[in-house]
Amino acid sequence: MAKLVLVKHSNSNHNPTQPAQDWELTPEGYQRCKPLAKRLAAYRPRRLFSSSMPKALQTARSVAADLENIPVIENPLLAEHSRRTNAPYGSLASFDARIKRLFEAPDELVFGDETATQARQRFQRGILSLIEIARPAENIVVIAHGTVAVLFAAHYNAIDSYDLWRKLKMPSFIEMESSDFRICQVVEDAGSG
Repeated sequence: MAKLVLVKHSNSNHNPTQPAQDWELTPEGYQRCKPLAKRLAAYRPRRLFSSSMPKALQTARSVAADLENIPVIENPLLAEHSRRTNAPYGSLASFDARIKRLFEAPDELVFGDETATQARQRFQRGILSLIEIARPAENIVVIAHGTVAVLFAAHYNAIDSYDLWRKLKMPSFIEMESSDFRICQVVEDAGSG
């Protein structure tokens, strides 16, 4: 049965003076893409789909290079929750508190320019469009972001969203059945080993 693999990008530079959507991978982030590529090779992807945000796109391109230069296809619907330009990252504690609230109140505009529900619906449209173009039995590997990946997974599975979000390292991934989006496994740290 075909799988949908939602990958959280690798380590990015947490620069509080710059919007999070502009953050790029750190040297460690690039190094952690190598073990990620080895893990994703098991799914035999023909191509990678990626958010257009630099940290995801750089992760996808690095992984694709290690997977015999398979194509990377950008899809803006796969972007992280909001552009977050009106909510600077701030301290780790304040960011964490906003994310917790986002999961607790999905229809409330907590920060950014979309609610959690709106972000999940946008991401879901992106995922469904990929499934439509996939060949039968093709595994779909998406390099995206932790918040939207968890919002999507939680919509179809009885999980504690905030708890899962906190466990996902950079990079990590959630493997799901592409037919019903049931979670098969969660790899909390795919950048080690």
